[in-house]
Amino acid sequence: MELSRENRTYRSGNSSKTPPPILRYRVHRAFDEDSYVRNGRTISQCLAGAFGANGVHLKNLTILDFACGPGRVINEFSGFTESCALYGSDIDAEAIAWAQSNLSDVALFSTNTATARTRYASDMFDAIYCVSLFTHLDEQAQDEWLGEMARLLKPNGVFITTTHGCCAMDSCTPRELADLQRDGIVYRVDRKGKFKVDGLPDFYQTTFHAVDYVKKHWGRFLSVVDHIEGGLNGHQDIVVMRKSRVGAGYNPQ
Repeated sequence: MELSRENRTYRSGNSSKTPPPILRYRVHRAFDEDSYVRNGRTISQCLAGAFGANGVHLKNLTILDFACGPGRVINEFSGFTESCALYGSDIDAEAIAWAQSNLSDVALFSTNTATARTRYASDMFDAIYCVSLFTHLDEQAQDEWLGEMARLLKPNGVFITTTHGCCAMDSCTPRELADLQRDGIVYRVDRKGKFKVDGLPDFYQTTFHAVDYVKKHWGRFLSVVDHIEGGLNGHQDIVVMRKSRVGAGYNPQ
């Protein structure tokens, strides 16, 4: 009912650079345009601040927004950059098609598959950011994508992503909290198949991380140089990682 109403409103007079309601819902869990734009702006400010605090000046760089959806964040983030080449990639072909048609002046957009190998060249990007993806993947998928991020980064390049840390654990059960303390990671499976109504793949669930797990486990792929608890809107943690040397990547030792 609400989606139908929002679709009618959108078709009758949309003139802003915001996608259709169903695409907004997939990334934002809400239909209204105001909160969609406002949150995109706030997230981009948090990311720009994290880059700056770790010595990354957003000028003359090649930057990837991985899991960009329809471009909510990169559209705002572009305002913090100067003479940067911006790229966006996502598994959602519908979202990418909209971004290609409406935000081509902001970034070059392309789709990627669920397999952790993109079409981009090795050592292509000075910086990559990824918001609210590792918060929804299981451990194996995270490892695979961390390896891909390491491949894509130039030596000394910086990768920023987010996790559900201590500021986002209100919904955790006592069992999940115990598992998190023991293992450092919890992957919660809620709904699958016809019961999954968010339009996202079954593997996209809810994941929580402990700080020590991120430092030790993720540190096998890239050096963790900063971990800002609640750094994204006081809810998700911001993790800053750096590719420290040529050939840096997965090291099981």
